[in-house]
Amino acid sequence: MPHDGLRHAIHDEPVRGQLLETLCGDPFVPQELDLWTNKNVWPTCWDCDGVWRENEGILPWPRKS
Repeated sequence: MPHDGLRHAIHDEPVRGQLLETLCGDPFVPQELDLWTNKNVWPTCWDCDGVWRENEGILPWPRKS
């Protein structure tokens, strides 16, 4: 979900006007849902990415060799 210049992860499907919280803990209210699918080129929020990977049992990125 694009927010504040980064691509964040959220728990549920977004609903316009409903308060959401990103996996990194940043609360926001989405206003334009039709745009979010076009924002997947925004830079990743690495805090959200880390929480998502931990929940899924995936090693953190970048991986240490």
